[in-house]
Amino acid sequence: MDISDACGANLWDIKAGQWNQQLMSLASNGRPLDLSSKLGSVAEDGGANLGPISSYFVSRYGFSRGCRIVPFTGDNPSTILALPLRPGDAMVSLGTSTTFLMSTTKYRPDPAVHFFNHPTTPGLYMFMLCYKNGGLAREKIRDAINENESAKPSDNKTNNNDRGDYNEWAAFNAAAESTPPAGQARPGDGRSPMRLGLFFPRPEIVPNVRAGTWRFLYTPQTKTLAEATPDTDPATWSIPKDDARAILESQLLSLRLRSRDIVEPPSSSPGLPAQPRRIYLVGGGSMSSTIAALAGQVLGGSEGVYRLDVGQNACALGAAYKAVWAAERKEGEGFEE
Repeated sequence: MDISDACGANLWDIKAGQWNQQLMSLASNGRPLDLSSKLGSVAEDGGANLGPISSYFVSRYGFSRGCRIVPFTGDNPSTILALPLRPGDAMVSLGTSTTFLMSTTKYRPDPAVHFFNHPTTPGLYMFMLCYKNGGLAREKIRDAINENESAKPSDNKTNNNDRGDYNEWAAFNAAAESTPPAGQARPGDGRSPMRLGLFFPRPEIVPNVRAGTWRFLYTPQTKTLAEATPDTDPATWSIPKDDARAILESQLLSLRLRSRDIVEPPSSSPGLPAQPRRIYLVGGGSMSSTIAALAGQVLGGSEGVYRLDVGQNACALGAAYKAVWAAERKEGEGFEE
């Protein structure tokens, strides 16, 4: 079993490097040894040779008899392997869900994050924040904006690929970019309310809350918070147009808030608050320059925000890198080498 998958089973003692017998007993109805025999041992070395492939796969599917088996890993650990992250670097995967990933040499588990052993390198750890309401929540607002504006392919010729297809994100991006930070009509004016929104079309993981949409108006001068509803004056919150920036800020602010105790102030830029050194955006949403710009404004990134050229295939790329390393590495050669 891959060590990152072992961590994901919530039965692995990361610090001790072994199955936690108390949890194993709980999960197996008092038969931890029986469960241990089924789970087997866990290799810390993600490139370890586990032996040759079964003869069944050779005869049934034509695999080479020289094919050997190595521990493999899941989608999020594979994504973090798409490029060797240096200390302080973060990767944000903007797919159907939204995931914030970092690797670290420090054993620093935190209730706000999933903390795992690194999928390839003993002594390294990775942590992630995983949100169920990522791309699907953004798409719901996008569709509402397009429907509200009666957008049709023939009405908008903005191209986003070689085929000249209608850009279904054009109205959403324009709405987000034309809205000031926090939706404050008069930035810096304490009497001008700020917009705060929570958009969870499905029950959320972080935080653990039921499905729902909540919109609030915060007035800095009086420090009052009031709920905004569909009956709210459109000049204060126009639904769904003003939701475009509100959902992006909400998702990115949640990432910043929940990672603040894990990231550190950049040593190269004294005075800046704790934030990642570099931020790499991957996944389908990484192709949006609007999201990339807002990620820099909210998450920071003292040395910049970058979009990977293979952003939509980062998971597959990381998995391929792991396979090549395991197959071709020299004795004792680490993944980062």
